[in-house]
Amino acid sequence: MNKITLTLGEIQQLENEINGFVKLKTGEIIYEGFLKQNLSIILKYELKELSIELIKEKTKIDELRDELIKKHGDVDENGGLSINMFLEEKDDTGKVIGKRINPRWPEFDKEYAILLSQQKEITYPDITIEDLKKAGDTKDDYQVLFKLVKK
Repeated sequence: MNKITLTLGEIQQLENEINGFVKLKTGEIIYEGFLKQNLSIILKYELKELSIELIKEKTKIDELRDELIKKHGDVDENGGLSINMFLEEKDDTGKVIGKRINPRWPEFDKEYAILLSQQKEITYPDITIEDLKKAGDTKDDYQVLFKLVKK
């Protein structure tokens, strides 16, 4: 096993790269997920172990992001909390005539960026160039996972 220090943002990204990620609103597949590739059963097992730790970290990050949304956001039309980067400007009839930056967005964005820049050491299994060759073709761009590949 190996160790690497990643930012919390990179940890979120790595979890998406390993497990896959689908946009909830559209159903668009952003990452199919490295675990779905043609890997040895041992590497899959070790990546599942890593995945469990990454999901724990991602859950903590999501909880803290939600706290920031509560602090800076608004109740949306569905009764949930959200914060939008832009606010719509409407005329007297309710027609949208433009957008302006949400005055609370910059502070939210700043605090969230500080959170995501925090670093954490993780332990990960050996991943080799040969493992990547065996995985086959994929459209995914494994930006953080490639940092873990043994050279």
